Amino acid sequence: MTKGLRNFSGQLLLVGCGNMAGAMLDRWLASGLNAAQVAIVDPGATPRDGVAQHGSIAEWQAAGGRADWIMLGMKPQQLGEVAGELAPQLAPDVRLLSILAGVSLADLAARFPEAGAHVRILPNLAARIGAGVSAVASLGDADHAAIRALLAPLGRVVELADDTTMDLVTAFTGSGPAFVFRLIEAYAAAGERLGLSSEDALVLANATFGGASALLADSGERPAGLIAQVASRGGTTQAGLDVLDEGGQLAALMTNVLRAARDRGRELADIARGDG
Repeated sequence: MTKGLRNFSGQLLLVGCGNMAGAMLDRWLASGLNAAQVAIVDPGATPRDGVAQHGSIAEWQAAGGRADWIMLGMKPQQLGEVAGELAPQLAPDVRLLSILAGVSLADLAARFPEAGAHVRILPNLAARIGAGVSAVASLGDADHAAIRALLAPLGRVVELADDTTMDLVTAFTGSGPAFVFRLIEAYAAAGERLGLSSEDALVLANATFGGASALLADSGERPAGLIAQVASRGGTTQAGLDVLDEGGQLAALMTNVLRAARDRGRELADIARGDG
């Protein structure tokens, strides 16, 4: 287990600590972050040993709270309310991090002009075990080395020049694990319908998807190359691939899935701005 955050400097405030922010925090704590450096504003969050938890920003402020890093992890629709409450805590030496879907760097800069840096992060749930991917873009004096160090325990970090593609990244990698889980679920259900027990179908599906993904990552090959190693002309694999590939239906389906998720991100951004 990595202890890469033992030397993390400053106080971190999480405004909202649901599934995604909670997964990030748990990984950070497991990676050596001192719980005394963290505070949570979220009355519904799971308590963590040593982490101060408050029901509101006002309560945190009354307790003498201060932060060098503030991460927004609440619902995008709460952005306006939170911006007003946080304003007294912001200063040029405070870095504002956001994992809010659809909320752009421009939106953050407009809502929190006093912050010294605005950083938009798109992580995914595999961060919980250090196997996630985080896309990041920033404005201002973001201290890129410190941000990379903070995100490294979560998995791979992809730094973007700007956040113009973040709505697509939200759908692609942020929502992506749920799409993969649904595919595994459907694969197992198909095996069950064709005669496997539900338990065996899920174990075999999970192992098949997990092993294929690990092999792809380890081999350095493109998917088509590995497909060719499994499929032979006229064989069982090719018979199944012919169904998947018929009429480009699989590619069209995945395009529609990503488009729907991307467009919903844009709608959430409009709501957060008060335009929707």
